[in-house]
Amino acid sequence: MQLLPKRIPPETVERFTLNLFLCGSPVEAARRTGIDECAGLKLSLSRRVQRRLAKYYKSRELTLYRARAGLERIAFGRINDAAELALSGDEENFSRFDGADLFNVSELKRVKGGGVEIKFFDRLKAIEQLIALDEVILNNASSEEFMSRFAAAVSGDGEEEDE
Repeated sequence: MQLLPKRIPPETVERFTLNLFLCGSPVEAARRTGIDECAGLKLSLSRRVQRRLAKYYKSRELTLYRARAGLERIAFGRINDAAELALSGDEENFSRFDGADLFNVSELKRVKGGGVEIKFFDRLKAIEQLIALDEVILNNASSEEFMSRFAAAVSGDGEEEDE
């Protein structure tokens, strides 16, 4: 029994895995990668993807980028699905919102008058956090670059110029 569709190129699997790491949803990762949602669900369960995800989760730098992706989605993401949900009066057909993007929603509740109250995350706070996180990422990248050059110099692998 073949779990995955025909051969998926390694670069597509890698892109899917990174998208899965960043957004946490196999369906969303499949959409971002340009593959079928069903294939994305099956691919997310494969040992190859699970091993790669484990490596991503161990990497501090990638975790910072994952946090950055979430903040960016809150700061600049669309709220169309949430607005449609709030304005929709057709309660029997709420199932059409199963795949709705409600990432920016911090609270959702039904009010006594029959409507829906939706609270969103604060976009300005998310932007402030993005700026702060970018400084951390930049400093982290600079320190990692410094440490790798330092380690190369100490081990004698670095290029030395005599003047």
